[in-house]
Amino acid sequence: MIHCQNCTTRNSLEREFCWKCGSKLLVTSGTVPMDSAIAFMDEHVLERISALEYSINSLTRRVDSLLETIERVAASNFIDHTMIETLTDSLETAGIDLKNLEADWRKRLDSRILETEEVDRLGNRMQRVMDSYRGNDRKQFGLWIEKSYDLFVANKPGESVHFLKTAFENAPANSELGLLLAEVYFQEHEYAKAKDCVGKILKRHPKHFEATFLMGLIQQRRGKLQEAQATLETAVGLKKESSAAHASLGSLLAAIGDRQQAIKHLMTALKLKPSAPVHFLIGAVYYGAGQQRRAIQHLKKATKLDPQFGEAHYQLGLLCLEMNWLRKAQECFKTAQALNPRESRYRKRVRSFSGDATGPDQLNGLIRDELLLVRTESSKRSK
Repeated sequence: MIHCQNCTTRNSLEREFCWKCGSKLLVTSGTVPMDSAIAFMDEHVLERISALEYSINSLTRRVDSLLETIERVAASNFIDHTMIETLTDSLETAGIDLKNLEADWRKRLDSRILETEEVDRLGNRMQRVMDSYRGNDRKQFGLWIEKSYDLFVANKPGESVHFLKTAFENAPANSELGLLLAEVYFQEHEYAKAKDCVGKILKRHPKHFEATFLMGLIQQRRGKLQEAQATLETAVGLKKESSAAHASLGSLLAAIGDRQQAIKHLMTALKLKPSAPVHFLIGAVYYGAGQQRRAIQHLKKATKLDPQFGEAHYQLGLLCLEMNWLRKAQECFKTAQALNPRESRYRKRVRSFSGDATGPDQLNGLIRDELLLVRTESSKRSK
């Protein structure tokens, strides 16, 4: 509060004039005779002013430091940008086509961002494993987990099995660790060992969603489709909002010929989370049912959600070719080839539109055979 020097009325700190008499409010910094009516406020006001000055000075220093950092970054960016422009001009002068340079750069940037996010998720998962530990030798357990983490980051998950297995033997009640080990076994195609790990988790926690879901995938990979169907249906019941569970069950139902139920679960998966692979799967199911136009609609949605999905572009081209939409088919094949130049199927289809080709109308038999790849590839992408 500030006391008016004219009428001694108390005013709030943000006021410039006294609300009662209208006099301008002043803050005194000199000494005041002890008989003054506001002498008792001098020390308090000065302390407040000193605190405010200190806060303002600290803020000013931080702002100055931030400005210096921004200036350094701006100068560095300017230098880097100038260097890139010079390099680009030199390459173009040498006759190198750089029209896809920006697209390739953005693709690599997105890839690096995804890698960073994966590392962060892995770190969080390893922390959950540590938090779930209830043993006596936490230091040794932590060393095993840390070594496993380093191997994961180095893209050597197979080599982490030894440390994860040792840690799980030391802490068999650690469900987070058991599930992680089972997933590594699953990725390494050691399905029997993966099933054993998941079985131990389900014995302790029968309604563990992640373990149930992984068990269904293991059974599917081992060819036990009826067991896999029952397990995946249980997983869906445990977590109805899981897009992955509905998509996996839909893929399995499509494989055993139950198209109606397959479409139902795949559509549910899409409602929960739009996904290019799920649209791809639905396109495969509709094609198998002879509904080419619906299949084309979903393949288009797949390429829209994921423009880098080369196989979706290719399969869309095959369907357009079957519908005799030659220009659209050629566009799809060229896009697929640009995304994956090493894929021989894509190159063959692009060449089929050249002047020396026999013509797309004579390829219908091969087209129908190759369209079976939709099912094969979709099952790969769903796993």
